[in-house]
Amino acid sequence: MSEPVIISMIAFGVLIIVFLLVFIYKKYLLLKKNREAKQEQTQQINRVRQEKYTYVLDSLKVLSQALMSGQVGVVEGSIRVKVLIDHLDPEFHNKSAYKVFSDVFNETEHIPILKAWKSLDKRTKRKYEKFMAGIEKKHADEVIEAAGVLNSELNRALH
Repeated sequence: MSEPVIISMIAFGVLIIVFLLVFIYKKYLLLKKNREAKQEQTQQINRVRQEKYTYVLDSLKVLSQALMSGQVGVVEGSIRVKVLIDHLDPEFHNKSAYKVFSDVFNETEHIPILKAWKSLDKRTKRKYEKFMAGIEKKHADEVIEAAGVLNSELNRALH
């Protein structure tokens, strides 16, 4: 082969190498940008999870204190605590101390709430209120005791 052909082949090879280097560098920058975006997204998700976790813990603490002091009814408080525990850790329901919250929830889940409650006639409302009063009498001591256990456990978890 002649010298000009060899030089042109070398030049062509160098051009291909430069092109590939530029291509690789752009891909590297894109991957780096994607990795950083993913890392930021993960951090944001973790921040939101932590905020929700803290909110649920604080809400459970307030509710348990309200149950112990009688500021909220046994049925309403139990339902709210049960739902919050579902968001915190459903395994809490397996603890015997907190089973009462699920029991009260299950006994009252057929009762209409919110708009459905408002649309009930007075007679039906009284029937449900009487039913809930019976549940409150039946479970009051157990719910208040469970609220105390929950409150002390939350105090330990928060400190």
